[in-house]
Amino acid sequence: MRILTRLLISPWLLCPLLGLLLIGGSLIDVPTLLKLEYPIYDQLLEFRNTPEDNRVVLIDSNHSSNTILATLINKVRQSGGKNIALLTPPGATAQPSQQDSALNKLLEKKSIIVAAASNRQQILLPKNSSAKLLRANADPLPAPQQLLLKLQNPLAQYRLNPPDKWSFLTTGSKSIQSLPMGHLIFSPDSDGKIRSQILLLPGEKRLLPSLPLQLAIQTRGGDLQTIPAELAGRLQSGSLQIPVIGYYRMLFDVHTGQPPFQILKASDLLKNKLEKNALRDKVILIGPTNSYGDRHQVTGYGDMSTSELAALTTATLLANSAPQRPSWCWLVETSVILFFILLLILLVPRLSPQAGLVTLLLFLSGWVLTAATSLIIFGIWLKIVPAVLLCLGGFVLVRGHLGQRQQNHYKQENYQAQVQRFQEQGLLDLALEKALLIEPKTKPGKMVLYNLGLEFERKRMPHNAISVYQQLLQSGRFRDTKTRLKQLQGDEQVPSLGRDNNATVILKPSGEKPTLGRYQIQRELGQGAMGTVYLGIDPKINRQVAIKTLSYQQIDAKELPQVKKRFFREAEAAGNLSHPNIVTIYDVGEEADLAFFAMEFLAGKDLSYHCSLKKRLPVAQVIKIILQIASALEYAHQQGVVHRDIKPANIILLPEGQTKVTDFGIARITTNSKTETGIILGTPNYMSPEQVAGKKVDGRSDLFSLGIVMYELLSGVKPFQGESITTLMYNISNANYRPLKKNCRKLPPLCYTIVDKLLQKSLTSRFKSATALQRELLALDKKLGGS
Repeated sequence: MRILTRLLISPWLLCPLLGLLLIGGSLIDVPTLLKLEYPIYDQLLEFRNTPEDNRVVLIDSNHSSNTILATLINKVRQSGGKNIALLTPPGATAQPSQQDSALNKLLEKKSIIVAAASNRQQILLPKNSSAKLLRANADPLPAPQQLLLKLQNPLAQYRLNPPDKWSFLTTGSKSIQSLPMGHLIFSPDSDGKIRSQILLLPGEKRLLPSLPLQLAIQTRGGDLQTIPAELAGRLQSGSLQIPVIGYYRMLFDVHTGQPPFQILKASDLLKNKLEKNALRDKVILIGPTNSYGDRHQVTGYGDMSTSELAALTTATLLANSAPQRPSWCWLVETSVILFFILLLILLVPRLSPQAGLVTLLLFLSGWVLTAATSLIIFGIWLKIVPAVLLCLGGFVLVRGHLGQRQQNHYKQENYQAQVQRFQEQGLLDLALEKALLIEPKTKPGKMVLYNLGLEFERKRMPHNAISVYQQLLQSGRFRDTKTRLKQLQGDEQVPSLGRDNNATVILKPSGEKPTLGRYQIQRELGQGAMGTVYLGIDPKINRQVAIKTLSYQQIDAKELPQVKKRFFREAEAAGNLSHPNIVTIYDVGEEADLAFFAMEFLAGKDLSYHCSLKKRLPVAQVIKIILQIASALEYAHQQGVVHRDIKPANIILLPEGQTKVTDFGIARITTNSKTETGIILGTPNYMSPEQVAGKKVDGRSDLFSLGIVMYELLSGVKPFQGESITTLMYNISNANYRPLKKNCRKLPPLCYTIVDKLLQKSLTSRFKSATALQRELLALDKKLGGS
């Protein structure tokens, strides 16, 4: 499934599909493609330099009177004009006058052609119209296979721009009963501009020639020979060769400057202002040029009336200068697109992005120049836009895919480097997370996975090793991976880390020292609330560290995920603390059934040693110790960290007198954790009333606990005691403690005040912050002669 998905989004498939879509769209003349093509075609057409035929004259006449029309036609005859086209049919009168009879006699001459209709859905024809004027349909279109064999467009019949079917109605007008007739229908292209005329209009199984076509045939002579409507090719009539582009559409020629016909005013002709024989051998069109609403947008010329369009079409026909699309054009354009498809999938991927783009642009420029030359010099229109769109879209697809593949390659290298780095740092969980993202396709990637699997085996973490080996085998066999995986999966008992009920890690008699993460265990230092504390060595910098562990065996299985989450969150918060009186946490990690963090190893004793009557410290030193603890708490509280377990055992006194607070956040980790007997871990002697009540705590809870520590250091006894935990908790929450003054009568009064304020049951009665406590302690220290 993954292979199929990659194939479907691969540019090696998408580029040919895009090319085929563009070929199909070009063959059936999709309007969207034509809208993009037309501006290029219009611009290039203006550079053509074709000979003009000056025989076409348009006489601008708005006269609808048959009398004036007869006079006008007679004037044209007298000036030498022979072939005449009336662009507006003469009107029929109920009682023809003498002038109407004269008009009828003039119209009887076959050299006069009359327009049948202009932009109307019903075309009026005389009742006795000759069959020669309405030509039968051409032969039917061959099948696509036969068209392909003849190198014709196989999709010709599926073009999207067929002309509308028209209705031919008859009229009894005597004036036009026997005249050749033609239509003046001009249909705009998809962009609203007119570039062509349909020379043969379909309707009622007949084809009605356009008026310019009738006029050209009459001028040049011969019978019209047609081809299937859907095909591109030529209509022939004697020496007249008319290129059409499908549905008998002929493209206009565009001449720079003035249109290729002359416009004369009918009034000049009627007033004899023209020279004699001025219209000799001219092709005359008579019609209005400024009728209301009769304007069309014509490419190259702007606004034109229907009469001017008829003159333009006639001039193009007589000059034989119409742009053309021979039947082989589609084959050339298709071959070019296929060439660019091969270029995109075979050459461009092998080049750099810049070189590929330059190469593609060079070939594309060659095609554009060829197509432009073809139209400008030879009048052959070759479409440019499909090739341009293919090059742009294909280049984006190919380079996007290659860029993504290159990015994936860099990503894989980054994953491999991260796995190696995490493995060196002992962060095997992170190494495993990144290892499962490695695609084992290359030898370096396989080696990284293989070495990580071996490391998990050495760390006695078979489940992780199995995951890595399974990832490695996705691409096939590699070394002895399959054997190792089978052995690991076949073991009935997963090897343990060597645990027992009293110690977290058992040191082997052989002297081989176990490791936690990257740290080599040297010896056990003691037992803590979470688990065992070890002395370890960081082999990279040969630094001694204290390693505190959280044994998962002491935690209920249901609570384990939450405890883990809390452990790493609190360890992270504590690890961000940097203060002279707070133990520095270097690292945090996890093994198969324990979590641990490595912290600063301190060569001192905790304050529990000095909490007895015989080993009490001097009052001045006690105040200095409490002052340092308050400074540490002030910093931690400002960072949003509450200790929750301030007690003598968590305060280390170094030989030089410096005090260090340890185990930030540990109490929160172990609060809900229970031993097998159900006793809450830790001793509640130093809890605050809000902790006993299970309420949310803040920094003032630490200050209450610090007050108990200060009381005990000064007096050698705890302020709250009880025969059971229940009694002890009740006393902390409700009972009054023995005043410090009764146990130690020679202390400064301020000392009693500070302790009493620290041990207030009510939060609002205590110091508001460790900062306020420090101010009082500094004043007390100054009275005791401190510096």
